[in-house]
Order: sequence, then C-alpha cells, then structure tokens
Amino acid sequence: MFIYCLFYVHMRRKCDGENMKKTMKSAIKPSERHRQRQQFVQALNRMDGAWVRFLQDKDILDINYSDLYTGLWAVGAPLRKQEALLLMRHLSAQTAKKYLDNAIAKGLLIELPDPSDGRAKLIALSPDLKGRLEDFFDHAIELFRNALQ
Repeated sequence: MFIYCLFYVHMRRKCDGENMKKTMKSAIKPSERHRQRQQFVQALNRMDGAWVRFLQDKDILDINYSDLYTGLWAVGAPLRKQEALLLMRHLSAQTAKKYLDNAIAKGLLIELPDPSDGRAKLIALSPDLKGRLEDFFDHAIELFRNALQ
C-alpha cells in the first residue's frame, strides 16, 4: 500500500491538495496523460517486483508486513508492542500479534525493554531492515521520478 502513497506524496508536493486533480488534467494533453499512466503502471509493476525481491521471504510478502515495517520506519522510534500491533490495521489483534512475533523471530524486528515500564516491550526495526527499507524507498522514488518525466 505504501507504493501508492509514495506516488501520492510526490504529486501532493507538485500540487496543492484540492487543485491536484484539476492541475494535472488541465496541464497535460490526453495522449501525454495516457503515456504517463502507462509509465506509472510500468513503474508500479517494477516496484512490486522490487518489493518482493526486497523481502526475499514468501512468508512475509503480505501487505500487513508492509504496513508494519513502513509504519515503524515513519514513526522513527521504537513503539510499544500494543502500538506496533495497531499499525496492521486490517488484522485482528490476535493475528497481528502472530505477524509481529514472526517478524521478531526472523530478526526483522527487535524487542527492547521499555524503560518507563519494566513489563512492557518496545518494538523497533532491526538495523538491517531499516537500511534495506531506506534503500528500497530510494529505489522506488527513482522509479516513479523516471516514470513521471
């Protein structure tokens, strides 16, 4: 899902919210619009392939992992376990906990003690996953930048 958000954020920077659709349509000829849409779809397909290669594990290709990883990255700090579970908003709490535990077991996420509550745990991206995510984001941004030229 974040794939679509990257494109949206890019377009929001170029246009001011309400006028975005109007600005995009009025400034581009229909034939050029069609070409841009084709390039966007091609970039989207390349990015989907890059996401699969990035994850390298068929067990964690689910979009809910994307929500979890990108949500943790966006926050930029460890979250309490209960807050991290809420990032997977399309799952029940029980299923989200299984996903979280699986990512921890695979070493993609790490559990840290919560200094404010000895019973609670904080969840953070592993340094490796954080670096890989940032490399992927840079790659995705470049794909869309090229598609929009």
